[in-house]
Parts: sequence; structure tokens; C-alpha cells
Amino acid sequence: MWSWLLHRITGVILVVGLLYHFILMHFMGHDNYSYNAVMQRLSEPSWKIFNIVFLFSALYHGFYGLNGVVTEYVRNNSLKRILKFMAFTVPIGLAFYGFKIVFF
Repeated sequence: MWSWLLHRITGVILVVGLLYHFILMHFMGHDNYSYNAVMQRLSEPSWKIFNIVFLFSALYHGFYGLNGVVTEYVRNNSLKRILKFMAFTVPIGLAFYGFKIVFF
């Protein structure tokens, strides 16, 4: 049950984050997406937290959904095991890589 609830929560986080992104980047002026403005924004801790929460939400939401598709539609047990393993390990690797990009 907790995984289902977390899937719904991450969906809400993604919708709110995307709305915030679109409002800031596309409706608040053209100077918001210049290189200097983006670098200044990314140096702030609040933006780093926003990016990490958004990254983890996207990874969990996407790969949990992919896991559901594999569970429902893949009939071959060995292929299903391999795909489920990948649906668990790939987001962990992407999370470490994303964390490195945001903080280093």
C-alpha cells in the first residue's frame, strides 16, 4: 500500500513542480533562462532541494510505473526478473548521477 500511495504523492509533486517550472521559465520573462540566471538559481540551496526532490519523484514515479507494466504484460519469467532488476537498479544509478550533477 505504501508504494501505491508514494506513487500518487510523487505524481502530485511532479505536477506542482512542472507548473512551477513553466510559470517561472516561460511566463516570468525572458531573462530567467539565460546562462547567468540559471547558474545563479542553481547556486541557491532551495533550488538544489527542489531539483533533488523533483529528480527522486520523477525516478520513483516513472520506474514504479514501468515495474507495473512489466508485472502485467511480460509473460516470460526470466525476462520479467531481468526487467524488474533493471527497474530497481537503473533509477538508483540515475539518482546518484543526478545528485552528483546538482551538488558537485
